[in-house]
Amino acid sequence: MSEEHEQVKFKILWHLYTHGYFGKRHTPIESLKRGLPSHLKGEAIKVARDLIREGLLTAKRTAHGLDVSINPRRAGEVKKLLETFIK
Repeated sequence: MSEEHEQVKFKILWHLYTHGYFGKRHTPIESLKRGLPSHLKGEAIKVARDLIREGLLTAKRTAHGLDVSINPRRAGEVKKLLETFIK
């Protein structure tokens, strides 16, 4: 995977983890673009969908679109992944 893909993956997981978006607490997938440089915003949705396929994120359909949160069963994996990114 590209360096940009990994960078966006870290930022998405960091945002969700630090704000406590686990299980029933979710946020619109569009909000994952916040705080990213403009040239990476298009990559954010693609990376989020990859994380859903991997099972690290859960998706929930809502009236305003798709919401995401960290899969609580895989929160430990997400924490370890974030720790490896930081080192």
